[in-house]
Amino acid sequence: MGSTEETVNTSRAGLYIGRSILKRRGITVRQAMAGRIRVRIKALQRQERQCRWMQSHLSRLKGVSSVETRKATGSVIVYFDPLAQTLRSLLAVIIEQLEHPVQYSAPLEVIPGFQNFCDCCDEKPEASLRSKKRRVFWLTGVMGYAAVRLWLFSLPLVQAPLSIIGIAAVAGTIPLIGEAVRDTVEKKKVTVKPFLVLGTVSTIVMGQPFSALQLIWIYNVAELTEEYVAQRSRKAIRNILEIAPARAFILVEGMEVEVAVADIKKGDVVVVHTGEKIPVDGEVREGEAEVDESSINGRAETVLRQRGDSVHAGTIISQGILFINTERTGEDTYLAHIMKMVEDSLQNKAPVEQKADELAARLMKIGLAATALTFLVTLDPMRTLTVMLVMSCPCATVLAASSAITAAIANAAKHQILIKGGLYLENVGKADVYCLDKTGTLTTELPEIISITGRTPTLKEDTILGMAATAESHNQHPMAQAILAEAGARGLTPDAHAVCEFRAGRGVFCTVGGDSAIIVGNRQFMDEHQIDTAWFDKKADQLKEGGNTVVYVAKNGKAQGMIGVANPVRPETVRVLHCLRRDGVKGLHLVTGDHEEVAKSMMHLFPFDECRASLMPEEKAQWVGELKQSNSVVMVGDGINDALALVQADVGIAMGAGGAEVSMEAADIALADSNLEGLMRVRNLSHKTMRVIDQNHYLAVSTDLIGVALGMFGLLSPVMAGMIHILHTGGILLNSGRLLKWEPPVEPMDRCCRCRSQQGCSESSLHMTVSKEQAIDVHSVR
Repeated sequence: MGSTEETVNTSRAGLYIGRSILKRRGITVRQAMAGRIRVRIKALQRQERQCRWMQSHLSRLKGVSSVETRKATGSVIVYFDPLAQTLRSLLAVIIEQLEHPVQYSAPLEVIPGFQNFCDCCDEKPEASLRSKKRRVFWLTGVMGYAAVRLWLFSLPLVQAPLSIIGIAAVAGTIPLIGEAVRDTVEKKKVTVKPFLVLGTVSTIVMGQPFSALQLIWIYNVAELTEEYVAQRSRKAIRNILEIAPARAFILVEGMEVEVAVADIKKGDVVVVHTGEKIPVDGEVREGEAEVDESSINGRAETVLRQRGDSVHAGTIISQGILFINTERTGEDTYLAHIMKMVEDSLQNKAPVEQKADELAARLMKIGLAATALTFLVTLDPMRTLTVMLVMSCPCATVLAASSAITAAIANAAKHQILIKGGLYLENVGKADVYCLDKTGTLTTELPEIISITGRTPTLKEDTILGMAATAESHNQHPMAQAILAEAGARGLTPDAHAVCEFRAGRGVFCTVGGDSAIIVGNRQFMDEHQIDTAWFDKKADQLKEGGNTVVYVAKNGKAQGMIGVANPVRPETVRVLHCLRRDGVKGLHLVTGDHEEVAKSMMHLFPFDECRASLMPEEKAQWVGELKQSNSVVMVGDGINDALALVQADVGIAMGAGGAEVSMEAADIALADSNLEGLMRVRNLSHKTMRVIDQNHYLAVSTDLIGVALGMFGLLSPVMAGMIHILHTGGILLNSGRLLKWEPPVEPMDRCCRCRSQQGCSESSLHMTVSKEQAIDVHSVR
């Protein structure tokens, strides 16, 4: 690849300072414009003397008006006269100075225009979570004081209005009153908070602030737990979405300057290297590269892009370098268009009230009626207080669902499954139709070698593979890596070679030992070198009909062998699909943007009911919408072309490893390790969670009803009423806590395997094939 990049560099008019030159010296150009340049230098980071030395030297240059250094980040900002200095001349000076040791350390006051400050900031937790932590902390301290006094020293607890307990109860109730008012007046909805306020205020007025304090403490602990888990889940999802860099490189006066993607303008020349994402829509100005567009069109094969071709934001360069004239940026790109449609679809999702809140609200209304009835019948304030304490606190009822969902989400996270909310955890277990994408979902990202054919029976497979590995030893493309991986598995070592030339979209040529030439590539590449491959036509046609890729290997002008390559299906695919079927899923649909021939081959391998091929993103979403009219639908995908369908489905599940950021954003559940067995795990977890929630609701409601009955007949004191809350809340937390260590049963998976074997499915023979076009033009996969 080094030779390829050098060729591109020297073909450009004028001097081009490559990124690699700066990178070797630890220099990154963060911003460059007429009269101002900002660079980040690794050697200056947290080095005050070096910063002052560099600033002093640059300040004395002709045309430089001021220099700023930032020790914390190693940044240097130079303001200069464009008529006296150029960006490249300043960079040359910086590079030269970095190669000399510090000779002196200039005092700060003698450096003109000195400014040394840090522009970094520490990320602080969300204000709401921080506030809840403080509240629970001091409430726990007061509760600890009361517990030590009552149970350790057996001392009476003073509950006067101005006692520690009384003041703490009032202080804990005040923020709850504000929240209840906002819910009722501003949000126009009935929640459990007004009823909790009524209960705690009444308890304090009746001289039982410790009972009120218990209710407030339990409620705040539940709120903190739910907020903490929600924030961690959001952070985990956000970390996955930030895999793609938010910055890119543009060409300024022959230099690659790093800028924020948001700052790229129409007309800028963007430079994109192997392995990097294209940040804009535009036209290739120079260079050539194989571009992976599977995240947009869903097709496994890469496409050769050369001068004059159009490229889209969000696609990845598999091999090569492109200089792209920017035509559309930001909200105008195709990627942004898809994102906008996703956002609109997300806004159309109706909010669903949690069952626990609805149940708690109904219980509160019953509690008010029971409290009023108790007072009217008995005229006993203590009995009335007892009934109110039992019924007014929704802690156990709220925790019945939130604690189980929290534990289930934590369990899933430990197994690389990220769930964005309890609603999706519930719905994924109810779904009766699953739609699955092909590329990257049912198949693995990396190809593998499936056959090696020699020109003669005496030509061994290892000999052919060794020649191919020698030619591909410096190639980072997945196809080359598959060849190198197979060679490594067989213990083969590539030979040393003097010359290596890569031809994007066609193949590679290398010279070994000074007089032997090895050529590895597609049929077109062989024709260019006048190498006859007719002997392999019959075998090649068989591979192509199966959708496999063909790589030819030649030495000294003669074809030596042919290698068949395929994208294998994930080994767990068949097992998971049969398990879904056994678990009540009545519809399994394949929806893909790939060619119809490839999709049909998948139908023969897997128990799909229906297949839709060559679909655009909006067509996928339309098909999912049609299925939703009479079914509960789960969509599983990983590309940008899956995002609309993921949003349209009742539950969208994204394959995380290697998946597109937009699909992760649109999905409700993400399988971060891209293991399809996560589909069954999260479905079984949903079933188990719903059973635990039902158990918790039964425990919460039954204890409330029993407590009301005992309180109305004078058989339960206010203190005991508070203890009931603690005990049954603890029981609910323990029951929900079982989900933290839950593991799916092994027996159902074994039965699925037996079912699979009875139907004659063999995982060892399942090598997923890619399109015929990919097979015909092997290095179009490159």
